[in-house]
Amino acid sequence: MSGSTSYSRPDRANETAMAANIETLQGLQRKASLAIPLATIEAEAARRLKDLSRTVNIKGFRKGKAPVKLVDQQYGQQVRQEVVGDQLREVFTEAALTHKLRIAGNPRFEPKAGDGQTDLLFDAHFEVYPDIQLGDIKTWSLERQTLEVTEKHVDKTLEILRKQRTTYKTAKRAAKADDRVTVDFESTLDGQPMAGGQGADFPFVLGAGQMLPDFEAAVTGKAAKEAVEFDLTFPTDYRATDVAGKTAQFKVTVKLVESPVLPKIDEDFARALGVDSGDVEELRRELRANVEREVARRLQSKAKNSVMEALRDLPDVDLPKNLVDTEIRRLMQITRADLESKGIPNAKDVPLAPEIFVEEAQARVKLGLLVGEIARLNQLQPSPEKVRDLVIQQATSYENPAEMVQWFYADPRRLQEVQAVVLEDEVVEWVFAQGKPKTSKIAFEELMDIA
Repeated sequence: MSGSTSYSRPDRANETAMAANIETLQGLQRKASLAIPLATIEAEAARRLKDLSRTVNIKGFRKGKAPVKLVDQQYGQQVRQEVVGDQLREVFTEAALTHKLRIAGNPRFEPKAGDGQTDLLFDAHFEVYPDIQLGDIKTWSLERQTLEVTEKHVDKTLEILRKQRTTYKTAKRAAKADDRVTVDFESTLDGQPMAGGQGADFPFVLGAGQMLPDFEAAVTGKAAKEAVEFDLTFPTDYRATDVAGKTAQFKVTVKLVESPVLPKIDEDFARALGVDSGDVEELRRELRANVEREVARRLQSKAKNSVMEALRDLPDVDLPKNLVDTEIRRLMQITRADLESKGIPNAKDVPLAPEIFVEEAQARVKLGLLVGEIARLNQLQPSPEKVRDLVIQQATSYENPAEMVQWFYADPRRLQEVQAVVLEDEVVEWVFAQGKPKTSKIAFEELMDIA
């Protein structure tokens, strides 16, 4: 289906009217035919060249004293190109506003043939945002989980902090759960030494999940200087694919068994955690405040995930190709940065097929369009107060928080990322207010992902 609409801009002083013709192409694609009067270009170029002549340095003339004609000879082409670009964007923007078009991405301008006497002619190729139907929000599957922090949760967190500061002492007995054992081991596969299957003075904690369960089971119950031989079958999904699903023979010699020693919760413990006074009750108060903040953050994250899942379940919408392509490039950049951070040689040159990112890019663009549509229809905006709160929250993890706050606000692009997060939170709260969410309690251990 295709169609066209004419648009004319009213005459302005010393200006010839410009016209735009909007044509509907396939799907979300549109084409605008634009005309820019040469008289407009020359008038604006003359004004800019005159301004430039007051400041430019040209050999043989004092600063600002060069004739405009000479300035035109040296800079005229560049200035006229800038004027054409500015005029194109202006007339395109006016056409979009007049026709109430919501432009997705940046237009692509192409010059086209004309008489060259009165106007410069261009075609602008662009896409528009799709029409989105959100349906009845009350039918969406939403869940908000709740958790009230208690002193038991503070106790649990204190215990975790104690375990993180565990020390060990030699135990003259058989190894059991939570002990640290130091072993020598060797292994064979199909009668040959297994690559990477040997180790000396290798420590690990029984029950910590560092080793495969069968390895830990063989060592449990053994004392120092005892050896054990056993078969070990690697899981089919083992990270080392060359041995996944295969059975190897291991010989392990226990060299040292150490039992865990947990620190007491006393003044020294409190000071080690940053409480200068050493007051354990002050430590508990600070810890509770931290736990409450983290619980609130995780509950909000789960609420957001619930809304995002509901949005993902909505029927697919037409997606602007240029937005999908932009997201694909962004995902590829993230992947390359990740490879580089892992020390992959020549990570920037590793070939990446754009096709493998298409599905994820489409899902992300769809989600962004839906969130944006909810915000647009309901005039939701990220409040400056919440933006600053989030900036401060993120800055606290750095050595100089005040400097990091300034760093965020110094670059509009960095601040936009924070604003986008806050806007998502505003959308989430609006959806919950309009919908019929199911409320359920969640266990502290599950929320905090601890055993």
